[in-house]
Amino acid sequence: DKNGNTLTAEAIYDGHEQGMGWFPGYAINVETGERLNIAFGEDSWLGSENGNDMMFNPTSNLETTLGEPLLGGKHFVYVFGHLNDDVTSCSAYDEGTWLYYMIGQESGTALRNAFASALWCSIPLSVDGEQWLGNECRVRIRVSKEYAKNYSTFGSASPQNGNYPMYSFNTSSLMTVTNDPTTATNALDMINVVPNPYYALDDYEESVYENKIKITNVPSKCTVTIFNLNGTIVRKFENDDPDKTSIEWDLRNTAGKIVSGGVYIIHVYAPGIGERSIRWFGSMKTVVTNEF
Repeated sequence: DKNGNTLTAEAIYDGHEQGMGWFPGYAINVETGERLNIAFGEDSWLGSENGNDMMFNPTSNLETTLGEPLLGGKHFVYVFGHLNDDVTSCSAYDEGTWLYYMIGQESGTALRNAFASALWCSIPLSVDGEQWLGNECRVRIRVSKEYAKNYSTFGSASPQNGNYPMYSFNTSSLMTVTNDPTTATNALDMINVVPNPYYALDDYEESVYENKIKITNVPSKCTVTIFNLNGTIVRKFENDDPDKTSIEWDLRNTAGKIVSGGVYIIHVYAPGIGERSIRWFGSMKTVVTNEF
């Protein structure tokens, strides 16, 4: 059983005194969602490496001092796929029943059939100083596979999609919501000013003589007004273009002059929806007069 005891009710399998070991894990085929059969081995000649107790308890020893392989007692782990429903291939998850009887026949043909269904094999080792099975381990394996027929529905009498793989998904939670006042009001929270703060340079500017920031995610119909902290209107923009979602400000006032550095209030008003105000700080470039 899982504690290494023999001839217990848990260890005796199907009425036979020759039972199976216990593996502390499981495998899932992410393409079909089905659970897969797992088996592990050990080398009974390596008793000092826990290789003869039918327990999944590899050591951390890779080899002897002479270079002979130990591999932690050779507790190889095999994951078997449910490839089809033929009697010579591993069946759907059955707690290892099919593998138990195939390997128990001790014939070359039966062993070939058993291991031909193996999808993955690994050689785990323990780690010195760490408690064995003291934490969880997850292994994700992804391989390219052709779009195959009869992969997950073997010989169904009334197959969906002709026994070819079929997937379904729903995008209703992602679709754009239109003509909904609540959604429009909540969308005002997405309005932003970038960069904020502004330190005399950003990626929108194509030269050192250019000044530019953006008010993003603006409604298709809105008024953007920029105030200084005294409440004076510095600049105003109108948007009435359904394809325009951002407004560029060249950091100039209504007279075309570069504004001074400091804090400004950017107010966005969308008729019938609501409004949003954002504080913005900017540090302006130093003008080099001898370059003009």
